[in-house]
Amino acid sequence: MQDVVPNGVKVIKANHALQGKVGVGPLDQKVVERCEKVMQENKADFAPLALQYLDELNQGMNEARTKGADVKGAKDGIIAPVMQLKANAKIFDYDLIGNLANVMLSFLEAVDKFDDQVLEIVNAHSVTLRAIVMKNMKGNGGDAGKLMEEELRSVCKRYFIRQKTA
Repeated sequence: MQDVVPNGVKVIKANHALQGKVGVGPLDQKVVERCEKVMQENKADFAPLALQYLDELNQGMNEARTKGADVKGAKDGIIAPVMQLKANAKIFDYDLIGNLANVMLSFLEAVDKFDDQVLEIVNAHSVTLRAIVMKNMKGNGGDAGKLMEEELRSVCKRYFIRQKTA
C-alpha cells in the first residue's frame, strides 16, 4: 500500500510477512558464529560459477548489439550477470571482482544507450574479470587491483565526459 505525502514523496508501507516468519530481536550469537565459520571454511570453487556469469554477460552484450534501441532489454541482459558477480564474489574471497563489478553496475545504471563505446567498456571489463578468475586472484588484488579499479572508474568517467561534449 502506498501513501503520498504533501511533498510528492511516495511512502511504501513495509510488508511484515518476512518478519513474522523469522521473528524480531537479536540473532543467537552461536548461530552467527556457525555461519561465519561456514563462510570462512568455504572451499567451493568460484571459477565455474564466475565463468558462467561471464558467458551470460557476453551473451547479453551480443543481444545488446542486435537490440539496438531496446535499452531496457539490453540493460537487463548485461546488468543481471554483473550483479550476480558482485553478489557472489565476496563470498568466495574474490573482493576485486566484487569491487570491479560494483563500478560497472554504477556505470551501466547511468548509461542511456548501448553504443559501441559502452559495449567496448563492458567487454574490457568482462575480459579483465575472466583473467582474474583464471589466475585465481583472490582478495582485493593489492596494488594491481587498486590500479584496475581506478582505471575502470577513469574509463567510465571519460565516457560520460565525451557524451556531454558530443
